Amino acid sequence: MRHLLPSILLLSVLAACGGESTPPDDLPVADLDITVEHPDRDTITYRISCRAESAATTGGEAGIDATAACSALADPEAFTRLVDGPPRDQVCTEQYGGPDTATIVGTLDGQSVDTTIDRANGCGIYDWDELLDGVLPEALGVTG
Repeated sequence: MRHLLPSILLLSVLAACGGESTPPDDLPVADLDITVEHPDRDTITYRISCRAESAATTGGEAGIDATAACSALADPEAFTRLVDGPPRDQVCTEQYGGPDTATIVGTLDGQSVDTTIDRANGCGIYDWDELLDGVLPEALGVTG
């Protein structure tokens, strides 16, 4: 046991040193082009690419972490929302989160994605802030 303790301490120190993070092995396969618009800022366009063992973002100034984005896309609820769109029987609070819109087009695990997320009601705010947290940048929301 005495010989095991130094090894455990060394591994703990090495783990805390940082560096590149390794994406989880269960990332989806995704190629998504995302366009984010708000009337008070320049349009942001970027791409998220996920493979089982890698994650990457290209383009834009969205500040998106590729591994976090791909991990969020692995959520079955996110997959359903992106592929099928919002549920037809969805009941949403009538609160306004601002004029931000995100258009997401591409493929996710072999399924076509062509959807828009807005913040016109509580469902859109949830989709943006919670469900697709990591995929979409922080919303600018209501300004002025």
